[in-house]
Amino acid sequence: MSKPHQSSDDAVALTPGETGRRVNDVDYVRRDEALAMLGIKKESLYTYVSRGLIKTLAEPGRRTSLYRKSDLEKLSTRVGAKGGGAPVAQSLRYGEPVVQTSICEISTAGPRYRGQPATTLAREGRSLEYVADLLWGGLPPARDRPWTVMEDESAEMLGKLASMPQQADAFSPIRVLAMAALQLSALEAAGDARGHGDARVSGLRLINAFSGISGYFGPDHAYATVMADEFVAWRVLRGFGLAGRPDADQLLAAINAALVLSVDNELSAPTFCARISSSTGVDMYACVASALMAQAGPMQAGGMMDLEQYLAEVLCGDRPMAYTGVPCFGHPLYDRDPRAELLLEMVRDLSGEAATRERLLEFVDAVHRRTGAYPNLFAALVILAHVLGLPAGAAVYLHCLGRTAGWVAHAAEQRLSGVMLRPRARYVGARPAGSF
Repeated sequence: MSKPHQSSDDAVALTPGETGRRVNDVDYVRRDEALAMLGIKKESLYTYVSRGLIKTLAEPGRRTSLYRKSDLEKLSTRVGAKGGGAPVAQSLRYGEPVVQTSICEISTAGPRYRGQPATTLAREGRSLEYVADLLWGGLPPARDRPWTVMEDESAEMLGKLASMPQQADAFSPIRVLAMAALQLSALEAAGDARGHGDARVSGLRLINAFSGISGYFGPDHAYATVMADEFVAWRVLRGFGLAGRPDADQLLAAINAALVLSVDNELSAPTFCARISSSTGVDMYACVASALMAQAGPMQAGGMMDLEQYLAEVLCGDRPMAYTGVPCFGHPLYDRDPRAELLLEMVRDLSGEAATRERLLEFVDAVHRRTGAYPNLFAALVILAHVLGLPAGAAVYLHCLGRTAGWVAHAAEQRLSGVMLRPRARYVGARPAGSF
């Protein structure tokens, strides 16, 4: 993580644009750059801001504002189209829709899964199984119920991880999940025809294998084998080594909400990777593996690792608190991420590490009060993992496990469309003399 820059506050400030690294694609620019991007006068810029089309952030140490870059890029696409220009440069980046879907819709209240608000499903205590079947089948299941126990096809391979040297960064949850997905893909490629071609069966096998990986974050550091009549959230809680606590029911509700809120958020970059892979005809496991690799980037789940490191250093006193430019605070699609609001609301009621919980929640409030930035879902998951006393990578794991249900749904929907996704590029390089 980049070193913080000193501000006029007593605390250290990480100024947007000066961190040396974008996290979660939330960038801000100064007024001159905003005017240049849109080709307008400052009066028009202020009009866009007053209409809520461009979000701003107070610039640390100055009496000026910063402007959210993704909003400017979306507007520049529209301005270019109205002026007869080519609206191509940013159309795939928070611009106009590029695929049709009935899986997830973004609203001011957060994502809706086939018309049902994710936050409502989480508040009602709906299980990951319920939400996955809703997305995969198109209709709400009759009730919440655990899936039938399936063979742990990845257990033997993943069990070998127990003998790996426990060095720093030796256990990478995303890469281990991808290993499990690719092993399942290899089984299908070998001609094992036990229903693997069915999207729902593939989804069940993936989530079954992935949920056992929770055991590597627990005291046993071993694959958590599947048990009969067990919901995925309980298996995760058991793998984390938290199932025996007196507040297990409360912890289970938080873990379940974390999974449900993570399931989908429309066409994120990893989800687009899953759809592109599916459109080429590869199996469901390879689609999820491609999504996982995109998820590992610093502008996706890699930002969670940055925040984990930062909070760990703050909590142990090795680093002063920063209030601006904190990783995973802010979201290009939400002014205040409703998923994070709900999860942090549940965190406030958790017992256990009270001192850690209170310090982290006070930090959230201070950042929001000083800068207007609010945690997104990634940050809320990291805070939940800290309060539960889980090791680094647990928050990333929770998000990927829940999001797998969404990746399977999108890959299946793309497969049914029968169309290969092949966007075109507009060439802007040199051409031979006399060509056109």
